[in-house]
Amino acid sequence: MPGGPFGRYGSDVADSDPAAPGDDLDVEVLYREHAAALYAWACLRLEPRMRIVATPEDLTQEIWLRATRLWSTRDDQSGPPRAWLFTIAKHVLYEVQRASRGRDGLPVGGTTKLLAMEQVPVEVTSLTQRLSRDDALRAFLDRAAALDEEERSLLIHVGIEAMPQADVAVRMGLSYEALAKRWQRLRDRVRAWPTAQGLLGV
Repeated sequence: MPGGPFGRYGSDVADSDPAAPGDDLDVEVLYREHAAALYAWACLRLEPRMRIVATPEDLTQEIWLRATRLWSTRDDQSGPPRAWLFTIAKHVLYEVQRASRGRDGLPVGGTTKLLAMEQVPVEVTSLTQRLSRDDALRAFLDRAAALDEEERSLLIHVGIEAMPQADVAVRMGLSYEALAKRWQRLRDRVRAWPTAQGLLGV
């Protein structure tokens, strides 16, 4: 497979968020370009109790399924393609979070019906399986796991999801200036990590 933001797991499109709604961007190309970032995000966002319902591979594949179904609905209000993908990802994560809790707030077993795995093609399943075995991506995730809670939130929301820093500042209860300085320091460190250039959206 051609190179891209994650080498052999990416596509042959440019590293930058490639197209606005209405351009000739294919959902398959978009997904493959950001599959590694989506998988890393899933690993970082799925809490242990949520993994009873869905693994990072499941979550990443479900995002592909939703993206293909919703692709025709993208318009000028949808934002950049990467942001659009992560909006879908957050909705799926929320559904998994809800499904992981029983009536008393305790985890429940089984697989949530939102994960229609039989509809995911073998190529997508193979892609997520390869990502799960990639040593460089594992090294990135190990370093991310060692961050403190604030730094990990910055990495997830600003670095991977590419949320506007002003929005993240409100979410984290920081001033914009404080958040921008902390992110700049963290970004300078993270850029030296394995695969970081392909995973970060900023």
